[in-house]
Amino acid sequence: MKIIPTVLIFGALCGPAFAQETQAELDASNAAMSQAQGQDQAQAAAAQEAQEQAEAQEQARQDAIAAEEQRRQDAANAAAYQAKMADKERNQNFQDQERQLLIEEQEIQLQKDQTDANRENDIVNANLAASKAQTDVTQSQADTARTTANANATATVDVGQGAQTLMTDTGKAEEKKTSGFLGLGGGGN
Repeated sequence: MKIIPTVLIFGALCGPAFAQETQAELDASNAAMSQAQGQDQAQAAAAQEAQEQAEAQEQARQDAIAAEEQRRQDAANAAAYQAKMADKERNQNFQDQERQLLIEEQEIQLQKDQTDANRENDIVNANLAASKAQTDVTQSQADTARTTANANATATVDVGQGAQTLMTDTGKAEEKKTSGFLGLGGGGN
């Protein structure tokens, strides 16, 4: 325990001298520390700036890669869209051709139906003409029969009248013959 009081006494006597020397050392040490701290801060700032530049360069590289990938994707999308539109146009053209063919087939069918109707009309007209001709033939035959009958009747009447006239004339001739000169019949022969 004797050591503690001795150290205390020695410290009290040496303290102020030691404190002056220590203050100067402290100030120099503080200045050196400040300078070292400034250098450290400058180095840290430079390292931070270098890190930020490296990050910015990496970000720019990543952005360039992403932009290139986006450009490729856009080009692929545009090519796919163009192919899709070309397919759509081909399909529309094909459908247009199908519709045109269907319209042409329908027109041909209408023409065929019209031709068939015209033929049926021609057949009906031909049948009507044949029927009219048959009627005309029948009428002509009836007219001929009537004319023949009239002619036969007239001929029969004429023959009858002729026969009657002949008989009358024959009778008159006979009478004249018999009445001749003195009844001897010496008349004309």
